[in-house]
Amino acid sequence: MKLKLVAVLFLLFISCSNDDPLIADAELEGEWILSDVVCYCGFEPDIDFSLTKISFLPSKNKVIVTNESEYVFFRDNGEHIYGGQANRINFSDGSVYFFETNGEQLTLTFEDNVDIADDEVTYIFTR
Repeated sequence: MKLKLVAVLFLLFISCSNDDPLIADAELEGEWILSDVVCYCGFEPDIDFSLTKISFLPSKNKVIVTNESEYVFFRDNGEHIYGGQANRINFSDGSVYFFETNGEQLTLTFEDNVDIADDEVTYIFTR
């Protein structure tokens, strides 16, 4: 009986492992400047997205956000804790973004809440 219990617990343990790799921090490291926001929202025609910058500090799992504009696009100013796996970034406030890097471009797409209409937003940053 004990052997069966140990076998079941062992199977549960190995089935719960996560095979997704951790975030490739080297891809995110450094300063990124916002170049565009894609969403169901309107902006002034002369909006300067480049006044929003983010800097990833992978060794501390922190991202520093600087908004020098009257508009707050990505997050509030300051340091934010992040973590995640594969292509998902989880922030300490519970928000989740899918990310993709392509050379000098970083795309962050907010993980859509199916219960909220029109909450889709994508941020495009460049180095």
